Amino acid sequence: MIQRNDGPTGAGPTTLHALFEEHAERAPDRTAVVADDGTLSYGELNARANRLAWRLRDVGVGPDTLVGICVERSAEMIVGLLGILKAGGAYVPIDPGYPAERLDFMLRDSAVPVLVTQRRLVDRLPPHQAALALLDDDEDPARPAGNPPAVGRPDLANVIYTSGSTGTPKGVLVPHRSVLNLVTDQGYVSIGPQDRVAALATLSFDASTFEIWGPLLNGATCVVYSFGGVDPSALCRRVREDAVSVLHLTSPVFRLLEPAHFADLSGVHTLLFGGDSVRADVADLAKKSFGGRLVHLYGPTETTGFATHQDVRAMAPDATMIPIGRPIDRVRIRVLGPDGEDVPDGGTGELYIGGAGMTRGYLDRAELTAQRFVPDPHGDTDGPLYRTGDLVRRGPDGALRFLGRADRQIKVRGHRIEPGEIEAVLTRHPLVNDAVVVARDDGAGDKRLDAYVVRSSASTGPGTEGGPESVAGLTTELRRRIATALPPYQHPASITVIPAIPLTTNLKLDPARLPAPAEERGDASNPATAPRDALEAQLAELWREMLGVAEVGIDDDFFTLGGDSISAVRVATAATRASGVRITVRDVLGSPTIRRLSQLASRATRPPGGAPEPSPTGSPA
Repeated sequence: MIQRNDGPTGAGPTTLHALFEEHAERAPDRTAVVADDGTLSYGELNARANRLAWRLRDVGVGPDTLVGICVERSAEMIVGLLGILKAGGAYVPIDPGYPAERLDFMLRDSAVPVLVTQRRLVDRLPPHQAALALLDDDEDPARPAGNPPAVGRPDLANVIYTSGSTGTPKGVLVPHRSVLNLVTDQGYVSIGPQDRVAALATLSFDASTFEIWGPLLNGATCVVYSFGGVDPSALCRRVREDAVSVLHLTSPVFRLLEPAHFADLSGVHTLLFGGDSVRADVADLAKKSFGGRLVHLYGPTETTGFATHQDVRAMAPDATMIPIGRPIDRVRIRVLGPDGEDVPDGGTGELYIGGAGMTRGYLDRAELTAQRFVPDPHGDTDGPLYRTGDLVRRGPDGALRFLGRADRQIKVRGHRIEPGEIEAVLTRHPLVNDAVVVARDDGAGDKRLDAYVVRSSASTGPGTEGGPESVAGLTTELRRRIATALPPYQHPASITVIPAIPLTTNLKLDPARLPAPAEERGDASNPATAPRDALEAQLAELWREMLGVAEVGIDDDFFTLGGDSISAVRVATAATRASGVRITVRDVLGSPTIRRLSQLASRATRPPGGAPEPSPTGSPA
């Protein structure tokens, strides 16, 4: 059975920038962007973006030209995005925080002829052939500030890179019409000129499409956040101070919210969250503590981020997990079996998505596009369907329940990850013959990645105990490679060396026969330094439980052991409770060892004139 939500069909501008220009003409003095580097009205943002657009036109940007944008989070970032679109181009986000190898791949794969960036980021970029357009160059006052006339019919709005099953990322081609469908005339959210919408997601994450264009195409204010890490207390305080009224969070961050956090969100009328499964009991707490609208969202990048929604207050009382719900307006879905036939309600099938939110497939990957974007098997002529690979079941209330993956693609803390991409990095090492990456529950409601590698015969002979050919040396070197090639959310919590990949009788991976992950601790060549007092002992026990390692020393690095920004929140909370001194996520990020966190707590409680404890090297920690 096809499930369709036709919703209202808005008539008007067909590009993002044309709709923005209407709002700028209607209310030029209304605040468009608030960021750490300043505030821009609609008129100011429009004029600055126009000047950039004219510059980009001068260097050859036209309809559907791919233009890279590598910028820090700021008001300038919004100027860059809008200027690229006004020139007729499509923006390709290139996150300055990504490892050099990933940046190099994206620049080569997209072959962007022009790159919009900031002067302070130029030296971080790998060698490339793109012409630079620096946002922080002095603007030429003689350059026109008026809207550039439309040239041709631009279709592409952006290209978002997502993880690749073949070991390389793939760029998803997102057209203007799909973004317009996501953020205008929608039933799952209402955004008006009085609203202020938080922009938290990196440009490389598809949620940024909603967080930026949702406010700017509805006459509202986009509040750009630049702080790193995920400290829910600090975030909720900022949301209250900035009078944010529409907030989108990833599911892992939503799961961290407590009643005190919801109290800070009293000015938010709509709280959206998604990217991973959430238990129904977490929703119960939110319903009791939060007075606004709660909406659970689901959707892959290939369908422009959000394809279905679930009003949390309307979910069935017997649900154990929050459903992914029903299609958003003008999106259609089918649940099909292996034979291509509709699965009856209550049965399990693969989710296919079509309609107005569809993207154009993958950049320069026609074969993969044909595999994933398929004709409707029942002859519906309203465009192709995207084959998600997600297994779902439609409940008696008509809402879809997410059951897992039909293939190996996995979600870890809201990020869709192809294990093959991580495996490709591991197997590029000359001493690794094979590798497999799996996801396991970490015991705290999230998942963790565990990697297994098979060494080549050359690395297992005599004389390999002390060098990189040893188990400890190999895993240390593999961690270094991963750190330079992949973003943090793709870093495995463990790397285990095994003699062979276990297979089923059908010669497929048999995950049940994989051994327990190696219990690693950073530098295996150095013995762990034991805790020296009660606080350090409490932190060590917390790290062992959270990271699944048997031994933790007070000088071991939390992130080398497999920690991340989400688990850092738990460390900060536990350290605060244990010491009686407020330890923040920023403290954990800057002092990621038990010794240094203990010193922070000690300094905060030491009477004036007390001497600080020396660091392990004898210099200040």
